[in-house]
Amino acid sequence: MSFHSGRVTFTRFKVEGDAPKAADETALAILSEFAFTESDIGTPDEVESGWVTGEHIYDVNFDYEKNGFGDLLLFALRLDTNKPPTEIKHAYRQMQEAALIEQSENPTGFASRREKREAKESAERQLREDMAAGKFRKSKMIPVMWDLAGQTVYFGAAGQVAVEQLSARFQDSFNVSLEPISAGGFASHEMRAKGDGRDYEDLHPTPFTTAPPDASNADDAVPRDPAIPFVPWAANGIDMKDFLGNELLIWLWWVMENDEGMVTIPSPADHRTDDIAITIDKALDMECAWGVRGKQSLRADGPTRLVEAAEALASGKWPRKMQMILADIADGQQWELTWQGDRMIISSAKLPDVEEATSAREVLEQRLQLTRRLGQVVDGLMATFLQLRTSQGWGDKSQQIRSWIKQRRPARNQAAAEPSPANV
Repeated sequence: MSFHSGRVTFTRFKVEGDAPKAADETALAILSEFAFTESDIGTPDEVESGWVTGEHIYDVNFDYEKNGFGDLLLFALRLDTNKPPTEIKHAYRQMQEAALIEQSENPTGFASRREKREAKESAERQLREDMAAGKFRKSKMIPVMWDLAGQTVYFGAAGQVAVEQLSARFQDSFNVSLEPISAGGFASHEMRAKGDGRDYEDLHPTPFTTAPPDASNADDAVPRDPAIPFVPWAANGIDMKDFLGNELLIWLWWVMENDEGMVTIPSPADHRTDDIAITIDKALDMECAWGVRGKQSLRADGPTRLVEAAEALASGKWPRKMQMILADIADGQQWELTWQGDRMIISSAKLPDVEEATSAREVLEQRLQLTRRLGQVVDGLMATFLQLRTSQGWGDKSQQIRSWIKQRRPARNQAAAEPSPANV
């Protein structure tokens, strides 16, 4: 999904290093120097990447009209893969073996060791020739928005290969590194900037419920308290503190049902605050924080009201993704989106309508500003929660949430009154 039109998807990175401060001729010249160039000699690399303007996949003519928007730089990463399918590799080898068997008139009908080796070498030569001819090339274009003022990159993909190529191209082109903005990474940056690095290291998951009976630390190399959630996706993810993003979603769920769905966040522009209204709607994906009770996906209007949602929360499942509506009360702007808590990935975000634009460029300029504003709202919600989470008041608040989880679990005989979700 592009920043130019339609719904917007992004994961974000903090830029570390001496980066450009404006979308000027120097920045555009660097993009041009490291524009995508298709290999034309020999066998291409399995993965190739480089910059394109974002207008279309072949456009490498960078200029301010297409790519410069004040303190925002808009372009794209072209990512090509040159990898023959495994089935074709096997087919080439089998055809070569069959041809050699026929030529040698081998009475056994089976290829000898020498014939297998020759078949393998012939098949590999054919594959290299096909790859050089571009037979297996697959190309895609992933949008990039660089907030130069905030030194934050918005990237329209979250897959490992795409992120690795993005990081490599930024290092080659601008001599800067990219740090993923996940929930744990955000908390680390915020707390260490305040001199609270030790407090950050001491953070551990909140046991909002008692541990499931089958939770155990018997298989762990390092003993741990089985009463504390393991949160496997965070323990095995980008940052071990990414569980904070899932706790944030639980808190937002609590706020929606107990505090009028309103959160006051700091404004990035000045010392004011902004009031953000939260509604969870349409989709809710949950997973056991102890790693023993599996996953659950609910699809329904108001999924948090379903019996299945209440029972999942009470059994130790935490929200991984939520489809929600975020509304800025002051200016009436509203975003519909899906939020993955641990990695702070925003997907399928519907931006507020663009009004009073007189040209296509003005429409795009407003869309970019609305995308950046969405990132600021997400950061504001995370910062507000983090302030609560690291305060002395968290003990009382977490106890309120525990009681709420326990009380909202309905009796089994109420299940018939609830709408039936689509369970995946």
